Amino acid sequence: MRYIKIILLLLFFVPLIITSQESRLVEVTAQEILARVDDVLQYPSGQMKGNLMHIYPDGRSVVRDILTYVAKDNYLFTFSSKQRGNEIRILYNLGGEDTWVYNILSLKLFHKVDVDRYDPIFESNFSFIDISNADLQSNYTGKILRKTTYKSNDVIILNLDPIFKDGKYGKLTLYVAASNYLPIRIDYHDNDNAITKTLSFTKMSSFNKRNFPVRYDMLHIGSGTLSIIEFSDYDHKVTFPNTTFRHENMASVK
Repeated sequence: MRYIKIILLLLFFVPLIITSQESRLVEVTAQEILARVDDVLQYPSGQMKGNLMHIYPDGRSVVRDILTYVAKDNYLFTFSSKQRGNEIRILYNLGGEDTWVYNILSLKLFHKVDVDRYDPIFESNFSFIDISNADLQSNYTGKILRKTTYKSNDVIILNLDPIFKDGKYGKLTLYVAASNYLPIRIDYHDNDNAITKTLSFTKMSSFNKRNFPVRYDMLHIGSGTLSIIEFSDYDHKVTFPNTTFRHENMASVK
């Protein structure tokens, strides 16, 4: 009789144990996916060259060249055009958490904090925070919504709620490939939970067994405009002194 009671008790508790374990596994998996995505989105150390193209619904476009210096957690972008030469520099320190903007033409330096980080870069759909590559793990709480098919690929969709509620994004929806967790798309929602723009990672490159995006397509839902950042040249051999990534030296960078 005693053994029967023990068996009945075990049968009673097993479903609770399994449910608890499944809940923990889902939570851990979401964080593991974000860790993988953060690693993929990190800019590779070295020098990258590319351009930013902003395309209007009527077909008109504006193009600016980009020169990027990257050294681990520090990145310096220089944007230039044929008409005006070098226009602005954007410096990201602390893995993208600290943002400085130097207007080369007006000789003015700005420290972008809080909502200022959501200001657009020129007239494009990219804001300063969009290309900062600040860790998703550090700034959002992830939750797996479902697995589905997107453009004939098996994907996992995650909901990302911001930890700090003082920004212009209410939440993000992240699509990743189910097979390798490579990021495919991010939907940006406003504070009313409406999607305002969508970022697609349309081209990947690989170096030293590491994948990273080289083309980012940002579609603005309301205006129908499309902004594209594409890097076409990467040199991993280029290194930079630490002084390159100090905001007080942004005017003298060459």
